[in-house]
Amino acid sequence: MGEPLKALIIGAGSIGGLIDSQSSASIASHAHAYSKHPRTQLSAICEPSELNVFAFMERWGEVCRYTNVDEISHDEHFDIASISSSTAAHFHDLTALLQRPDCSYILCEKPLVATKEEFHSLSSQLQRTNKKILIHLMRRYNPSFIALSSRIHDQEFGKSLGFQGVCTKGLLHNGSHLMGVLSHFLGNLTAIKPCRASHCHSDLCGEFGISLERGDGTISVLGTSAYSLFELTLWFETGVIKILEGGDKIEIYSKIPSPTYEGYFTLTLRETIMTNLSHYALDSLEFLLRESPETCSQIFKEHLQIHEYIFQTFAKVYPS
Repeated sequence: MGEPLKALIIGAGSIGGLIDSQSSASIASHAHAYSKHPRTQLSAICEPSELNVFAFMERWGEVCRYTNVDEISHDEHFDIASISSSTAAHFHDLTALLQRPDCSYILCEKPLVATKEEFHSLSSQLQRTNKKILIHLMRRYNPSFIALSSRIHDQEFGKSLGFQGVCTKGLLHNGSHLMGVLSHFLGNLTAIKPCRASHCHSDLCGEFGISLERGDGTISVLGTSAYSLFELTLWFETGVIKILEGGDKIEIYSKIPSPTYEGYFTLTLRETIMTNLSHYALDSLEFLLRESPETCSQIFKEHLQIHEYIFQTFAKVYPS
């Protein structure tokens, strides 16, 4: 198998390594994924907080520590890097990695960057790079979601009739996850139409019309912090698919004649899929390492397009 790939985590907080531990059933942090994957070895972290560094090394052992990415000498070599720093730091950290000759694989937490200015500043570099980069819209790399996407593309459920999604935590921060699932199932995003949208916590909340290559629908982004929501219902000619419990469970319903009303139809539960989404960090890492550069590039461009439309929507709601 050869030498393991040396892994660098930029941002050793929650998703970097503190959301779980070696004994956790879930594999949710980048550190846990690197420790589980046979091809990778966690070698270093970039983390300014001494408290986070102490907690991280208690869980994952002693590794080389930098306070920021600028401290890493070009003589050092890392094969793969995760960006799990604060969203405000993503632009700087991603720019630094793009300029390095190493770090052939990059897995970046969403959102890719914080502002449209940062996004446009990086766009040309991202389009030209030979590095394999994925944005961590994690359901895109889950085997159950991949299998369901193939069934939808094969027209098992007929044409899309519409969809309705709901999430919290903003259009950019969590709505991007919803649109990642939708573009996986129904083709590239083509438009976002804001309806009663407003600013909330440096993001957008409200109602949004969503158009994709093979379907249209709506998503609601709630401004409340009372719930942590991620649910999606998709209607097709022959049935309905429900993404529930944040994506942990998928229910598929078939359309059947109504036993009560002649000439009408009702739904019956045909299939329940438990997605094992709790292993999302390992699924994403495995996908990045396994799939071809062409496949990763196609998905990366699809997710860049989602970011582009979201930043355009910001400008529509709050024109400068």
